[in-house]
Amino acid sequence: MPGIAVIGAQWGDEGKGKVVDALASTADVVVRFSGGANAGHTVVVGEQVYKLHHLPVSTLHERPMSVLGGGMVIDPWTLRDELEGLRARRDPGEVHISSDAHVVLPHHKKNDEGGGFVGTTGRGIGPAYSDKARRLGVRFGDLLDDERLRQALGRLIEGKPNSTARVGWATVDDALATLDDVRSYVAPMVRDTGVLVRDALARSQRVLFEGGQGTMLDLAYGTYPFVTSSHPTVGGILVGAGVSHRALHGVYGVVKAFSSRVGHGPFATELAGSEAERLRGTGSNQWDEFGTTTGRPRRVGWLDLPQLRYACEINGFDGLVVTKLDVLSGLDEVRVCVRHDGETPVYETMPGWGDLHGLGSREALPREVLDYLALIEEFTGVAVRMFSTSPDRDDTYGSVDWGA
Repeated sequence: MPGIAVIGAQWGDEGKGKVVDALASTADVVVRFSGGANAGHTVVVGEQVYKLHHLPVSTLHERPMSVLGGGMVIDPWTLRDELEGLRARRDPGEVHISSDAHVVLPHHKKNDEGGGFVGTTGRGIGPAYSDKARRLGVRFGDLLDDERLRQALGRLIEGKPNSTARVGWATVDDALATLDDVRSYVAPMVRDTGVLVRDALARSQRVLFEGGQGTMLDLAYGTYPFVTSSHPTVGGILVGAGVSHRALHGVYGVVKAFSSRVGHGPFATELAGSEAERLRGTGSNQWDEFGTTTGRPRRVGWLDLPQLRYACEINGFDGLVVTKLDVLSGLDEVRVCVRHDGETPVYETMPGWGDLHGLGSREALPREVLDYLALIEEFTGVAVRMFSTSPDRDDTYGSVDWGA
């Protein structure tokens, strides 16, 4: 089946949006399968900058339909604002919401204020997944049926009366009044998207599974407890999109040429001071290392190869995509972590390189960049299939194997 996946190989913010943008023009269906409005993508199209949160990058292309899968938790009010904001600039095409996706409700965001010890985005994601696990969640399919919705809201208010009272929901009627306008907005988009995606694969259509966040934030395999509440690794596709392992012809990991993370938690190669400012963009170079969703400055550091090899093993990547090579342009030397002595990273130092804009092919890259990519391939055992040398849409090179 011609399905491929694009997965974050670090802590998110690897440039997946740009990679999916490069692939979406040849896809028929693009599927988000986990997370919610906490996982943003920034895509540059000419002079236009698009910041997406719920929506797949396919909404910036004419051909593919966009699917918000059952593994997501979706804030319908935020989604409406995002869709209407995009429609003011361009036609987003077909957008379908899984009837199994859970609704992020007002009390979820209320309970998530401040981000907690993890330093979350405060978008209600964790509390929504918590209600899902406690069988107190409301699904988008419930919004289509008055009786089902009343039952779901009744269970929620009975199970969490103090939490729902904080947003003025003492009765089911209170909750229905809040949901009334947004129900009518999302209703035409809600359907069994698992059937849609499986049918597309059966017809040999190209399906692209668009990952949000990254491997090291996975609830099971990331830097627990400093993780997200879902599974942005390859296993999240099966439960989050409603497909089997046979849907995946290829899985590609996106890694930026250095490392970053937003929020708290371990980060072995983290830099401080002027070195961090240089990578982040708070100095004279504006590389925009700030969170798409929160605007918070990202913690930055050198590339951590043992961490990347772990991500390759967890996900079984068929290839890597290296982004933001241009951010390292102009440095006299570049450091790469090649092992850890306890909590201390051990680095290999490599020579830096110059400007990379408009090179056109891998063969045109400077020898220093080719050596950098070769070190990544040798250490991980995974080939670099694509790379990016600027924020511009045209400066993404290479290809992936769609299969049939």
